[in-house]
Amino acid sequence: MPSSSSNSPRLQRHARFSYMCDEYVINDTTSGQIEKIRRATFRKDEHKENEENWNTSPSTTPSSRRESEDNDADALWKAEVVVRNLRPRTARKRLHSLDGTSGDNRPATKRRSSKITKEKKVVGLRNLGNTCFMNVVLQSFNNISHFCEYLTQMPCLEGIPFDEPPTHRGRIVTPGRAKEFMSDALLAEELRKVLLGLNLGGSNGQAISPECLFLVIWKVVPRFRGYQQQDAHEFLTYMLDRLHTELLQLLPRLGHEPLGLRGKQSIVTAVFGGTLLSVVHCMNCRTDSKTHEPFQDLSLDIPDRLQRRTKEQEEVCSLTYSLTRFFKVEELADSELYFCDNCMGKQRSTKRFWIHRLPNVLCLHIKRFRWCNSYRSKVDTQVDFPMKSLDMSAFTVRGVNGTKLGASNSHLYDLAAVIVHHGSGAGTGHYTAFAVHDGQWFHFNDSSVRPATTDAVAKCKPYILFYVRKEFSIPPPL
Repeated sequence: MPSSSSNSPRLQRHARFSYMCDEYVINDTTSGQIEKIRRATFRKDEHKENEENWNTSPSTTPSSRRESEDNDADALWKAEVVVRNLRPRTARKRLHSLDGTSGDNRPATKRRSSKITKEKKVVGLRNLGNTCFMNVVLQSFNNISHFCEYLTQMPCLEGIPFDEPPTHRGRIVTPGRAKEFMSDALLAEELRKVLLGLNLGGSNGQAISPECLFLVIWKVVPRFRGYQQQDAHEFLTYMLDRLHTELLQLLPRLGHEPLGLRGKQSIVTAVFGGTLLSVVHCMNCRTDSKTHEPFQDLSLDIPDRLQRRTKEQEEVCSLTYSLTRFFKVEELADSELYFCDNCMGKQRSTKRFWIHRLPNVLCLHIKRFRWCNSYRSKVDTQVDFPMKSLDMSAFTVRGVNGTKLGASNSHLYDLAAVIVHHGSGAGTGHYTAFAVHDGQWFHFNDSSVRPATTDAVAKCKPYILFYVRKEFSIPPPL
């Protein structure tokens, strides 16, 4: 913390957490009691910060200080009573509409769904307090047509039982208690509502508030609780994993599967899922060991030599070069010696990846944050990327079923969305996104949405890129 004489700003988050409800408190009571808690705590912190000034100020007497402190103590005591009397919300059907007003939010009919698709509008998302990391991911989802259409045309999931895994928030949950914990926390349902709101355009074209979705995220992924800045890539990963888990359980119980997905498939794996072929080559006996690894995104490095920046020249890295580095042959270090079954011992070896099955949406994550001397710094190198026809044929296994390299456009991708991080560190800064809709690019900055030129998109410094395959195809069952 800075000293009292420091000019540095003092940053604090006056968030309220209810241990009885096991969650942060966002909404207030009708009489504004939660806001009174925040104000009382804020005043108490101000008193601590200005304690030295009170001792020297001639206008502040000891009696007035005691009176102010007594008022704060009284307010905090009353606040404790309020929190003690708060009860966890019981499971109920949420009837608030997507723009915050009351109303039924039942699934749309086929006629209405087709109307939504044709009349899709472009609106922003309100920032609930450092939630730009979530907003950019949601806007990217909304502009991936197959993914968005599937979720918005999905039936309402409220009231459908969901069997939570045996651990929840770091503690053991018995089967009987699991439904109590998660009866009001379906991420898939709240995501469906947000995407519907983005498609309908909100009330009078105003920004959508994703508050209910954010509350569910707090419940199912505790690491995102609070209002501190989060990493958009980590959020994307947790979001897709949770969505996949929920849909595998919920949709079969409704008998709803328009794409004919089976087994361990969901719309998440059908759209974002691909398969890597890992080939480890023993340098002693020359035999290969092959394994298949599923992936939803690829994390690409920026070479050290391209991370240097001078006043005279800024280094530029191409996306194709980073992809080539990811798929190149590398010799494993001595600490990673491979146990060869043929040699019956650890041997020096090489390793490389191929793409065994291409995803319909190729998500590429640029590693812009790195640890150096216990400090996480940002790599701000410019990365050039193609807007059209990213060719992945050089990185695929030749002649493997699922890659369909014989088809003209099966290995070609067009850019659909880009997430950009502005700022110097992972825990600070701001996220915005570019996404294309009906051939027009837009810049999404929380509530603000403005048209963007292709030149503006090409000059941005990408953190996450979403490429859509020119030939969308449902993969075979896993």
